[in-house]
Amino acid sequence: MSMPRSPARAWPDPSHLRRLRLVEPERLPWTVRLAAAARAWVDSPARLAALLLLVAVAARAAQFGNPVVQVDDEFYLLTGDRMLHGALPYVDIWDRKPIGLFLIYAGIRLLGGAGVLQYQIVATLFAVATALVVARIARNLSGPHGAAAAGVVYILYLGIFGGEGGQSPVFYDLFVALAAWTMIGLVRRPGFGTLAFGGGMVAMLLIGVAMQVKYTALFEGLFFGLALLWLGFKRGTGRGTLAAMALAWIGAALLPTLAAWAWYAAIGHGDAFVQANFLSILDRGSDGLGIALKRLAGMVLCLVPLALAAWLGRGMARPVSDDVRRLLDGWAIAAIAGVLLFGTYFDHYALPLIAPLCVLAAAWFGDGAAGLVLVSGRTRWRVPAGVAMMVLITFVSLQTVNDNRRARGWGPQVERMADFIRPQLRDCLYVFDGEPALYRLTGSCLPTRWPFPSHLTLTRESRAIGGEPMAEVARIMAKRPEFVVASTRPDRDLSPEVLAYMTRLLERDYAPALEVPVGSRSRIVYRRRPGA
Repeated sequence: MSMPRSPARAWPDPSHLRRLRLVEPERLPWTVRLAAAARAWVDSPARLAALLLLVAVAARAAQFGNPVVQVDDEFYLLTGDRMLHGALPYVDIWDRKPIGLFLIYAGIRLLGGAGVLQYQIVATLFAVATALVVARIARNLSGPHGAAAAGVVYILYLGIFGGEGGQSPVFYDLFVALAAWTMIGLVRRPGFGTLAFGGGMVAMLLIGVAMQVKYTALFEGLFFGLALLWLGFKRGTGRGTLAAMALAWIGAALLPTLAAWAWYAAIGHGDAFVQANFLSILDRGSDGLGIALKRLAGMVLCLVPLALAAWLGRGMARPVSDDVRRLLDGWAIAAIAGVLLFGTYFDHYALPLIAPLCVLAAAWFGDGAAGLVLVSGRTRWRVPAGVAMMVLITFVSLQTVNDNRRARGWGPQVERMADFIRPQLRDCLYVFDGEPALYRLTGSCLPTRWPFPSHLTLTRESRAIGGEPMAEVARIMAKRPEFVVASTRPDRDLSPEVLAYMTRLLERDYAPALEVPVGSRSRIVYRRRPGA
C-alpha cells in the first residue's frame, strides 16, 4: 500500500496568506505582497507566456544574428535553403537527420531575409511553447510558482547544452512534451474507452512527428506506448481490443516516417532514404571510449543541479495518483535511456532530458521550505528554491553561451571570408574544413552531395555516408575549385589519408589568399594558382 504524500508547501504558505487577509494590504510584509502578486501573475497562462517569452529572448539574444552559432544549425539552414531551389535531401544533399527537420528549416526560409535571425526567432518560439507545456504538466505536482519556475528553468537550461540556437531537440521537445501532456490527461480520466483510444492516437502521432525531427524520440515513444497498454490492461480492456488498439497506435507513431519513406520510394530514391535514415547511424564509428566518457561526465555534471531538484521534489509534490507519478518518472527514465543508449554524448544530446526533469523538479521549486537562507546581521533573507535555481542556471548558461561564441566564432568573422570570396567566385567553393554557412553566404553551388565537411573528412564517418570519402574528395579536387577553405588546426579525428592528400594538393596548386580567425581557430581561404 502506497503511503499518502504530503501536499506541497507553496511559497508563501497559503494558510499564512489567509490569516493575513484581514490585515490592510499596505501593512503586510513586502515579501508576502510580492509573492502574492507573483502568484497571481504566473497563474494566468497568457501572462506566464509573456514572462517565458521575455526570459527566452533575454537568454538567447546574445546569439541572435550569428550565422555560426553551431555547425549543425548552419547545415540545416543550408539544406532548407537549397530545398527551395530543388535540392533533395539524401540524394542531392546527404545527411542522416529526418526529413521533418529539413522541412522546418525550408519553411523558415520562406519567411524571407537571410534566414539566420529567422530560424533563431522560430527556435525561440518553440522553446517558449515547450516551456509553457512543461509548466502546465508541472501543475500536477506543484502550484503556480513551482510550475512557472519549471518553465523558466527549461528555457535557461537550453543554453547549457548548446540549445541556444536551432538544434533539433529545441524543435522536437515540443511534440514530445505535448504527447506527455496528452498522456497525463488519459491517466487522470477514469476508464479506458473511445476517448482513451483517441487520446492514445494523438499522443503516438505527436511522437511520430517528433521522430521526423530526430529519431531519438523513439525511446520516449516506446515508453508512452507501453504505458498505454498497461493502463488499458489495468482498467479492464480486453486483450483482443487492446491488441487492435496497439496496432493502431504503432501505426500512428510510424505514419510520418512511413509516409516519407513511401514518397522517396515512389520517386525512385527509397534506397537513399533507408541508407541515410537507418543504416548510416549503425555504420558510424566511435570517437573512442575515453572521449565518450569525458563527454558523458561533463553532461552529468551539468545535469546534477536539475536532477537533484527533481529527486528532492519527489517528497514535496501535491497529492497525485500513483499512475501520474509513474508516468512522469517513466518519461524521465526513457529520455535518460535514450541518451545513454545512443552514445557519443555530444552536449546537445542532453537537451531531451531537460523537460521531464524540470517537471519533476517543479515541486521543489514551489516548496515554501526549500531554498537558501541568507543572514546579514539580524536580517534573514529566504531565497526560494526556484529563484536560486534560476540564478545559478542563468550564470552557467550565459557563461556557456559566451564560451561557445569564443570557440565557434561570430558573424563578422565568417562574413569577412564570404565577402572576399563572393565577388571572385566563378565555380563551386569547396569548404574542406570550415563553416558550411559559407556556401549559403557566398551563393556558391555545392561541389558534392556531402557538403557538411565532417562527413568527408572525419574517420568516424568513413563507412557511414554511403560513399568512399577519399574518392569523393579526389573527385571534388579534380574539378579544380577556385577556392578551398581549410583550417590551421585540423580536427583531431581528421582522416590521415584525406589530410595528407589535401595538404599535398594545397601546397602544390593553391596559395593562401586570406586568413581569418573564426572562434578558437583560424580559417585559410586558398586560391588556385594561375595555370595549376
